[in-house]
Amino acid sequence: MSPTTVLSRAQCRFEAVIDPNPVRVSLARHASASVLRLWGMSGSLVDDVQLAVSELVTNAIEHGHGRIVLSIAEAAGTVKIEVSDCNPAPAQVRSAQHDDLGGRGLMIVATLADSWGVSENGCTTWATFVSRELQPVGLPMVSAAPPVITTSAPVL
Repeated sequence: MSPTTVLSRAQCRFEAVIDPNPVRVSLARHASASVLRLWGMSGSLVDDVQLAVSELVTNAIEHGHGRIVLSIAEAAGTVKIEVSDCNPAPAQVRSAQHDDLGGRGLMIVATLADSWGVSENGCTTWATFVSRELQPVGLPMVSAAPPVITTSAPVL
């Protein structure tokens, strides 16, 4: 590698295994906000990710099978959340009636996220969010290797 090679910004990752219990949605929501703030994110990005995490974890609890894994990764101002369960039936946007109590979660995620989708095996629903905050302008950082910071949390 030449000394002028520009490597990507550090990547951060958080992962938690969540008990499929509705009480755990609030813990997942608060954990995601705390992790993003720890990584230096703020404002509407944290709020949007927190709401999307809440909706995707709720969907996994209501429609999934087995354990639920929440993964949040950040690199270069883009945050990707993934919620996995063992149900191969892919999540789908529903058209909720105005008096329905549920059925709006994926529509909310689709509205907030820059992109979203479902893995080929149907078990993971993901969404990406791009930070709109101004990044400092300057020379790119050069390092020998991009560090990967991984945080594993206990079962929520």
